[in-house]
Amino acid sequence: MQTVAAVETQGESATGWGARLRRFATAVPALMFALVFLIFNYKIITRYLEHDEAAWADEVSVILFIWIIFWANAFVVRDREQITFDLVYRPLPERWKRVMALARLVFVGGIFVWALPGSLDYIAFLWRERTPVLNLRLDLIYSCFGLFLIAVVARSAWQIVKLLGPRWRSHI
Repeated sequence: MQTVAAVETQGESATGWGARLRRFATAVPALMFALVFLIFNYKIITRYLEHDEAAWADEVSVILFIWIIFWANAFVVRDREQITFDLVYRPLPERWKRVMALARLVFVGGIFVWALPGSLDYIAFLWRERTPVLNLRLDLIYSCFGLFLIAVVARSAWQIVKLLGPRWRSHI
């Protein structure tokens, strides 16, 4: 029996596209973290050496952190890498693990499907609002939350399909 990581790696290397997309998705938050680091250092230098306040630096750092969190949770962090409380789940037989995993996916995916229209509508509404310093539109800033919601729904649906398939044991 192959591990899930081995199956995923084979699927990515077979086409190459999966591996490239995964590397891109991982590089985006890494670059954003590097930008946060540079901006943070710039802010320290301007504050203490030049006695000047770089107000834009705080705003850009907050925007980058928002994007890092939602981008990484949408495209980088896999379900198996999430922090879980699995004291009840772990000792169960495989069939019950499957039932619990399906219930979790239906529950979480269902909540996100239910929240999706209202959240996307509110994000679209935010085009009217702008950030205080750089005057950036808030709908563009918070669009990463919409991507996150859509990714969780799609990932939940895909996991349900895999758990209902004949090779469900490799996906528990």
